[in-house]
Amino acid sequence: MLAVLVGVLVAACGVEEPPAPAPPPEQGQVELPPRPREVRLDGVDPCSLLTEEQRAELGLDARPVSTQSPVSLYEGAEVPLCTIGGFTPRAVTAGVSLVTSVGIERFTSGQLAAEIRPTVVRGFPAVLAIPTRFADYCTVVVDVAPGQLLDVQFATGGRQPPIPQPQLCEDAEVVAAEVMMTLLAR
Repeated sequence: MLAVLVGVLVAACGVEEPPAPAPPPEQGQVELPPRPREVRLDGVDPCSLLTEEQRAELGLDARPVSTQSPVSLYEGAEVPLCTIGGFTPRAVTAGVSLVTSVGIERFTSGQLAAEIRPTVVRGFPAVLAIPTRFADYCTVVVDVAPGQLLDVQFATGGRQPPIPQPQLCEDAEVVAAEVMMTLLAR
């Protein structure tokens, strides 16, 4: 009897079963690592997030224009947007939106008409959203806080030949990195 009791105790205290693996994401869903910390966007002016020097380095030589309007992608919320054009050496437009109504889950759920690729911007989880219907722009979305995200679009300015979409995506990532550097320095 004692041998059976010792056997049961040894079995109960023995090697633990490894935890069951997490179920794989559903088709089209994207998994991202956790953000290193929260960077809240409430009350931030998107036009303050690229310095004059940064804009010059990025070829964004036009005056920044600030607007705010409802955006259906973000549940109709009013979204502050800063648009900055560039003409030399190429015609481009960068848009920096500060979304405080929807988190990055909007882009990782597999529900958008875009190819979604995970990436990291200044240590923060992000996605590259490559439109499947249009080739004249690319978007980087950075997870900055629960229910908040940074949306950076980079688009061709219409000159011929058009800027290839892969280049627009690279440029969107560079702009997003510069914006995050400014946000993190606040």
